[in-house]
Amino acid sequence: MAPHGRKIAITGASGQVGKPTIDALLKHGVHTITALQRSGATSTFPAGVIVKKGNLEDEDWLAEQLKGQDVLVLMPPIPQLIQLQEPAIRAAAKVGLPYIFPSEFGPDPYAGHIVEVNELLINKKHVRDYIEKLGVSSWVSVAVGPWLDGGLAPGLWGIDAKARKATLWKGAEAKINTASINHTGEAIAAALALPEADLAKYKNKAVYTPSLYVNQREILDAVQKATGTTDADWDIQSRDVNEVAKEYEEKIAQGDGFAPFVKFFVTHFLEGSGGDFNHKVDPEEIKKLEALGLGREDIVDVIKSAL
Repeated sequence: MAPHGRKIAITGASGQVGKPTIDALLKHGVHTITALQRSGATSTFPAGVIVKKGNLEDEDWLAEQLKGQDVLVLMPPIPQLIQLQEPAIRAAAKVGLPYIFPSEFGPDPYAGHIVEVNELLINKKHVRDYIEKLGVSSWVSVAVGPWLDGGLAPGLWGIDAKARKATLWKGAEAKINTASINHTGEAIAAALALPEADLAKYKNKAVYTPSLYVNQREILDAVQKATGTTDADWDIQSRDVNEVAKEYEEKIAQGDGFAPFVKFFVTHFLEGSGGDFNHKVDPEEIKKLEALGLGREDIVDVIKSAL
């Protein structure tokens, strides 16, 4: 399948998922890519990327940049998830932009429990609902699950590879979907290159493109394989998930900035929470995306790169 060329505007393109997305899009060789940056930004981009600088909260400036574009991809910092997306969504509506890929590059937007209890996902739903409320553009979510490598360094999987310490959450042993940040970028780029008839099927829906399907213990096993260690080399504890939940809820109430992310990862492993969307992955759709540059991943290789 040849990639379908589009005019794509991206905010936050210099971020951790923006870089692999840009790289994958450039490999297609058929898109016109415009990076919309805040005034004063110093990030640079590869040749072939048009850079426009301005006020990312100025709807008029944004609307001017979005004229003639086919897709707007939004990758704001998490603290500005709503602040930097709403003006861009209104600007997109002003110029009749058909597609918006909002900051939806992780969990299943229809996950149920985890969407209901995690503030980050509540805010993401707010953004999706806002796009639908304006009724002009359609949103597309790229669902891969929490980023495997993104959660390793801060210990959000309950695993500290450097200290060789792990806390296994008793009562949160379900399998979940996950992927690396690089795979996420490839998935976004592949979806953006789908023929119009295929992309249109995902209007106000999710493209399910995870690369891995594991539980917490299997992630620890893979970390051990990547580091050439065994249980004997590690300090492994087991904690009841209700005890863990009580702790992070207390910290959240106290304004702790890290605790919401602990909650985000823990709740994915609860049975029936929505962290497992493997049944929603369509092998035929994956084949189309693989033809457009989506790669496959080995969990040990991802962990070795992350560590």
